[in-house]
Amino acid sequence: MEFDARNNILRGTLEGRVTDAIVLDAYASAARYVESRPPCRGITDISRVTKFEVSSHAIRKLAQSAPVIAAGYMRVIVAPQDFRYGMMRMFQMLSEKSRPELHVVRTMDEAYRLLQVESPEFSPLS
Repeated sequence: MEFDARNNILRGTLEGRVTDAIVLDAYASAARYVESRPPCRGITDISRVTKFEVSSHAIRKLAQSAPVIAAGYMRVIVAPQDFRYGMMRMFQMLSEKSRPELHVVRTMDEAYRLLQVESPEFSPLS
């Protein structure tokens, strides 16, 4: 995970093989980070995932959980591949009442345009 203090964006990137357990753990880690800080916007980047072994059950479970990013703050999921994009759109639809500011896009450039960010400056979290 990385944070851009200038633009107030938390970015989580998943890479390689991703399973239900990994997604749920990443979600919990992001929640712990956000809990102790002022509200921010968010990007979840799954463009570097090589194997997406996440079940629809895990997607539903996440959709029913409390949002990590506070209401009123935009969050964007970057999912270029068709299957992953479809799964993230399912997540978006299942959680539209609790996450109305959630968008699913195919590229990081689209995410930055939505967030109106021109020059992000992310730093790794310790």
